[in-house]
Amino acid sequence: MERELLFDSATWLVWLAPVLGVLAAGLTKRRDPEVVGDKVLRHDSAAIIEHWTHGIGTAVLLVTGIALGVWFLPSLVGSGEPVRTMMDVHFAAVVVFLFGTFYYGANTLLAMKRFREHLPTKDAIDFTKRHYGLLLGFKKFTFPPEKKYFESEKMAYLLALGATSVIILTGLVKVAAHVIDLPAGLLAVATPAHDIATVAMLAFFLAHVFFAAVLPMSWPVLVSMFTGYVSLEHAKHEHKGWLEELGYEDKEDESQAVADESAA
Repeated sequence: MERELLFDSATWLVWLAPVLGVLAAGLTKRRDPEVVGDKVLRHDSAAIIEHWTHGIGTAVLLVTGIALGVWFLPSLVGSGEPVRTMMDVHFAAVVVFLFGTFYYGANTLLAMKRFREHLPTKDAIDFTKRHYGLLLGFKKFTFPPEKKYFESEKMAYLLALGATSVIILTGLVKVAAHVIDLPAGLLAVATPAHDIATVAMLAFFLAHVFFAAVLPMSWPVLVSMFTGYVSLEHAKHEHKGWLEELGYEDKEDESQAVADESAA
């Protein structure tokens, strides 16, 4: 007799995880970014929890989902018990992913400024061109006064937001099918949509890992996802526009400007 899948025996956890995420957000006291000595608070504790629960959940979902077979790719784990084990791991990742995602979503609704800072602005194309132009060695470009998040990151955020929304909606339909009878037509739409969104999320995730963790230039921000802080010097170079929003005045720049005026 085959053992029961967690998707069948513990479906309630899938519905509980979003509720817990929303409740946790309601009990969370957020801390806004600020300059503290020679450091800048970039991520408070809530942002770190959001990032790692959503990120780890997404990573495991992608690995197990692809292993189980997605869209045009066949299953990599064969059949029988290996499939059931992979499904159970997928289930555990769903619970972590939903908690992290709804925790982020509820926190965002409680402070919409945190959502708006992720959205591209009118400078998106120009800043992205200048940013990557410098990375590619084109000296004619100057580094743009980026805000907390690079404009290139903000454009990628829209892809992640869309893919995540489709994955959640279609995924919940697929989970519900384990406990109630759903129209075959609904599942015929939900399943391929879920797979296509997974492929889109995979593309975003791989790019995110490369640019946020592999490239040495991104390591200070990666460290901040554990400590919460980036150095003031890093923020001055990479996120000058953000420092201006925080009300920071660079005394060295002011002194240099005065010296230049005196010399003139």
